[in-house]
Amino acid sequence: MATKQLFQILLKNRDGIKQGITKVQDIVTEYLSTTGARAISPDERFTINKEFSELAPSNVVNDIFGDFQGLQDDAADAVMDTPFTNKVREQNPDVEIRGNETFGELTEKLGKPKDQGLGSLFPKGTPGEIFDQKNSNRAEVAAFMKAMREAGIKNEDVTSVIKDKTNFKRQPAYEFFGSDKPKEVVDLAEGKRAATTLARAADMAADTKVKQELLANLDDDIANYGPDWWKGMGYNEGPMGRESVGNLLESMTTDINNGVIDDLIAQDILTEEAAFDIMRYVGRDKLKYDPKAFIRKITDELEMNDVKYDMTFWDNYVDEILTRIQKPEPRFADGGLV
Repeated sequence: MATKQLFQILLKNRDGIKQGITKVQDIVTEYLSTTGARAISPDERFTINKEFSELAPSNVVNDIFGDFQGLQDDAADAVMDTPFTNKVREQNPDVEIRGNETFGELTEKLGKPKDQGLGSLFPKGTPGEIFDQKNSNRAEVAAFMKAMREAGIKNEDVTSVIKDKTNFKRQPAYEFFGSDKPKEVVDLAEGKRAATTLARAADMAADTKVKQELLANLDDDIANYGPDWWKGMGYNEGPMGRESVGNLLESMTTDINNGVIDDLIAQDILTEEAAFDIMRYVGRDKLKYDPKAFIRKITDELEMNDVKYDMTFWDNYVDEILTRIQKPEPRFADGGLV
C-alpha cells in the first residue's frame, strides 16, 4: 500500500518537479504524513531520487537532492532486483515488471492513480436492500449538488462545499422496525448555509474577495435592521442611520472608489500607482452624489485603458441599497383613491 501511495504522490507532483518548484523534502514530508511512517526505506529513497533525476531541471538538481545526492549517480541504472522492485511485483502479480522501468512506464503499467472524487465519500449501497441508507445519502447529496449548480455556483465551489461542509450523524434506526442499530445519515446543514452564501454571491456577481466581503457586510445589515433604519423614518434621521440621503450617497461612492482600487490591486490587474491614477482621472468628487453615474464613469475609463474588470457587482450593490432606502409613495399623492 505504501508503494502505491508513493506513486500517487510523485505523479501528483510531477509538474512541480519538472519546474524545480517541488523539492525532495516536500515529497518525503507528504509521504510520511500520508502513510504515518516515521522514515522512508532505501528503496523508497531510490524511487524518489530516480524520479527527480529524470524530471528535475539540470540546473537545480544539486539543490534539490540534499542527502539523496549519493544515490543520484545510480538512479538511471537498470536495477533488475531490489526490495522496491520485488514489492511492486508482489503487489501487481499480473503485471510484467522488468525492474528497469522509468517512473512513467510504471505508472502506465500499473494504472495512473486517480484523485478521490465525491463518490468515495458517498459509496453506493448494496442493491436489493430494503433500507438502503448509503444510496439515500447519495441521492440527497446529488440533489443538493444539482440545486447548487442551477443557482450558478461554480463546479469547484460545489465540490468544496460538499467536501468541507458535509457531516455524518449516527442516529437510532427507528425506521428499522424497532432495531437499535444506529444508522448513518448525511447532515447538509452547514453545506446549505455555505451554498446560500455562494448563491447570493453568484446572484450579485460578487466574484472576488473584496466584493464578497462588502456583500457580506450588506447582508448583515439586511438581516439585522428593519425598514425604518433603511428608509430613515426617524426624526431628522437619514436612511441607514446617516444624516441625510446626500451623506449616504457620498459614502456609497467612497466605498465603490476604495473597493475598486483594492480589487484591481488584489487581483494583480493593476499596480497600486496605476489603479490610483485611473480613479483620480475618473474624479469621484464630481459624482459623489450619483453612485450609478460614478460606476458608469469607472467602467468607461477602464475600457479606455483596456483594463479587464467586471463592474456588474457594483451596479447590483447600488441597486440593492437604493431599492431599500426608497420611501413608499403616499397613497393619495394624486388626490384620488388608490
